[in-house]
Amino acid sequence: MRKMLKVAAFAVAATTVSALALSAAAESYNAYIGFQTAPYSFRNAWNDATYGKDSGVFDKVVVWGGNDPETYPDYADNFVDDIAGAGSAGYVLDATYGDAVIDKDGTYTVSIKDFDWKLDGSSGFNLLFVDTDIPADSGAVLSDAKVLIDGNVVIEAAGEIPTSDKIEEGTTVKACIDPDQVKNNVLSILFINNWNDQLEPFTTGEYPTSELAVEFTVSGLDGGDAEEPTDTEAPADTEAPTDTEAPADTEAPADTDKPATDTGAEGIAVAAGLAVLATGAAIIAKKRK
Repeated sequence: MRKMLKVAAFAVAATTVSALALSAAAESYNAYIGFQTAPYSFRNAWNDATYGKDSGVFDKVVVWGGNDPETYPDYADNFVDDIAGAGSAGYVLDATYGDAVIDKDGTYTVSIKDFDWKLDGSSGFNLLFVDTDIPADSGAVLSDAKVLIDGNVVIEAAGEIPTSDKIEEGTTVKACIDPDQVKNNVLSILFINNWNDQLEPFTTGEYPTSELAVEFTVSGLDGGDAEEPTDTEAPADTEAPTDTEAPADTEAPADTDKPATDTGAEGIAVAAGLAVLATGAAIIAKKRK
C-alpha cells in the first residue's frame, strides 16, 4: 500500500513540474530593421505584400538604379527585370541583416551592414523604422530606442514610444509607433518618415558608411515565469497510516506488487515527459529491491 501511494505522489509532482515548464515557455517574436533611401533603395516591412518576408528579396537590398543594367557595371549580374513579381526593374544586392528574436523582456538590436550605402548617390533617408510581429494588442511596450549610424547615436527616444493618438497636436517626437502597422495589429517604431508630421525631421546630416543599427527595449510580454500552484503539490506525508496496512496473512503475493509498480512508472513517463523521469525510475527500482 505504501509503495503505491509513493509512486502516485511522485507522478502528481512530476505532472506539476511538466505543467509549469509548459506555462513558462514564452512565445517568441521577430524584429527587423527597415529603411528607404532618398533614391528609393529599400527594405520594406516584413508584412509588405510585394517586398515583404515572403518575397524572396527580404534579406536583400532593392536598389532601383534606373532601368539600365549598365548603371552599376559591377552589379550587372544582380539586375532583375521583374523584382518579386512586381513588374519593376532594378538591382537586388546582398547585405548582412541582424534581425532579432524576441522571447522575453529586454533590450534588442537590429542592424544592416555590408552594403554600399552611397551606391545610388543617396545621402539621406525617406524612411527608417523597426518592424516587429508583436501583436499591437498584446500589452507589450516598446521604449528607449536609439538609432546608431556607424556606432554613433544619432536619434535617441527615451521612455515609452508613443502612439499617434498620444502625441499632443502641434508637437513632434523623435519616434512613434507606426499607426499604419497598428492597423495591421503589429508594433513598429518609426524614426524617419518624410510624410509623417508628428516626427522630428532628421537633420544631422549623418549617413552610414558601414553599419546602420537600432536598439530598443521590449517589456510587458506574456509568458513570464509562472507561479507554482500550491493546490497541486503532493502532500508532505503520503504514506498510508499504519492501522490501514493489511495483516501479514492477507498481503498480496510478491508477484502482484510488481505490475502495480510498473504501471505507476508508465504513468509518470506519459505525464511528466521531463528529465525528472530518470530520478523517478531510480526510486522505483530501488523499492523493487
